[in-house]
Amino acid sequence: MASRRGAQSGSEARDRWRRWRRWIIIGQGTYYVVTGLWPVVHFSSFARFVALNINAFQAHAFAAVIVVVGASLIQSARREPPGPFPTSLGVAVAAAITLVDLIWLPRFGVASALWLDAIVEVAIVVGLLLSYPWHQPEPARTGRRR
Repeated sequence: MASRRGAQSGSEARDRWRRWRRWIIIGQGTYYVVTGLWPVVHFSSFARFVALNINAFQAHAFAAVIVVVGASLIQSARREPPGPFPTSLGVAVAAAITLVDLIWLPRFGVASALWLDAIVEVAIVVGLLLSYPWHQPEPARTGRRR
């Protein structure tokens, strides 16, 4: 009987971590869509917020990519549970943006609000890495692939 309770609590813990991972991925995707659309919708307020001399073309090009990645994360997290692809995509993109922020922001020598983005990206990476079941395989999906 005791082992049965242990199995249930392990299953419940695994389900809780899956829900956390799903919400982190949906939050990351939403953050990317909103921040990606901002320079497209109102470039001047975006440029004032980041406090850097930025090129509109480069901002719009980066925004387009971020919106697509965010929409992809949201779409893939709709599956229950989110598998390794959205998790690894979320970690990889957030880590890449963090790396760029950490390399380039000190070189600009100004207090930019982009430091807040670096903090958000690090939180996303940590959250996704902590919520992924590294020690247990994902359950097999039923049905055939299309």
